[in-house]
Amino acid sequence: MVQKRFYNIEELSTILGKSIAAVHGHLARKQFDAVPPPMKLGRRLAWLVESVDAWIEQKALQAAAQVRRTSKLHAGSAEKARQAHQGRS
Repeated sequence: MVQKRFYNIEELSTILGKSIAAVHGHLARKQFDAVPPPMKLGRRLAWLVESVDAWIEQKALQAAAQVRRTSKLHAGSAEKARQAHQGRS
C-alpha cells in the first residue's frame, strides 16, 4: 500500500508564505484561489502533498500566462506610441 503524505495548516502556511490566520480566513470565505482546498482527517484539516503541488503549479502557469498577456499589451502600446511619434515628425 502506498502511503500518502499530507501537510497540516502550519506547513501549508509556511509553503504559501501566509500566516495561519490568513489561511483560516481564506478557508472560511472559501477563497480557493488563495489557498488550495483542504480535506478533513478526523477533526483536522489536511492537504495532500500532490494536490498542493498541483495547485501551486496551476497558479504558476496562470501567472506566466498573465505576464505574457500583459507584455503583449505593453508591446502593442509601445508600438502605437512609436508610430504616433513618427507621424508627428
